[in-house]
Parts: sequence; structure tokens; C-alpha cells
Amino acid sequence: MTSIEARLDKIESRVEIEELVSKYAQAFDRHDRDMLRSVWFEDSVLNLGPNFGAPFEGVEGIMAAAEKLWAKTPKMHHWMANSIVVIDDDTAKAETALDCFVIDSDDGPTQVGGLYTDHLERRQGVWKIKLREFELHYWAPLNNWSAVAGTDAVTVKA
Repeated sequence: MTSIEARLDKIESRVEIEELVSKYAQAFDRHDRDMLRSVWFEDSVLNLGPNFGAPFEGVEGIMAAAEKLWAKTPKMHHWMANSIVVIDDDTAKAETALDCFVIDSDDGPTQVGGLYTDHLERRQGVWKIKLREFELHYWAPLNNWSAVAGTDAVTVKA
């Protein structure tokens, strides 16, 4: 590969990796099962840490975990930011900050913050997440919060 080809490949890879990060967030927010399935390999692992259960292995294990999370926190609004992506041929590592607002069945409206670390691979020309790990920085219930306007106002009132 020429230097220009290598540079272009790295740029295209970064765009694809950043799109995977966004797809994960959008899929959880929208309960979009097909989109969520699309970011993983069959042997991928999702490790959300001790606060959210054991590591979830394989697409079916990840999807089962998603269903449990959606049952407990039916409303989610992810904001993913400040991604640092390091690409090495067909592998990559991405660290992305998370700020997420959820409506939790136990705690009600809650602000969540943390850091996702993704280990990604390109197989047969396609980038996907091989391992996603989450480090929880805070889980902060928002007492007396309520939505007074917007599409979720009625369903998210505290």
C-alpha cells in the first residue's frame, strides 16, 4: 500500500469506527435491534462492568443483555464524545466518553457518565466491535426532575 493509500485507509477506518460508536448509542436509544446487532461479530463481548452484570458473550448474549437493560431503563439518551482512536492495520482501540440520561425503573430520571473502551477488528474488510468495556464514573438519580415539553414529556415525568 502506498503512503497515500495507507493514509486514506486510516481515515476511512476512523470514520467507520466512529460510526460504530454512534450506531451503538443510537441503537440503544431507539431500541433498534437490527442496528445493535450490526456492530458486533458473532464472538464479540460486551462488558459493562460489575454494576450491570457479567460480561455478555456473543451477539445473542449481548442482545439478551440489551433486552434486560431496556426493561429496566426504557428511555435512554446517549451522548458519546471525545473519541480517541488508535488504528493498527486491522485492529483498533477507541476510548469514548459517555454522558447518558436514562429513565430507570427504580431510580427514575438518572444521569450516567463513564468511559467506553472498544477493541475493534476489521474482518473481510468490515470493522466491528470485538470487545466493549465500560467504566462507570457516576450514576446520579435526578430528584424532582420532570419533562414538561417534548415527545417524551408524558412518559418520563418523575
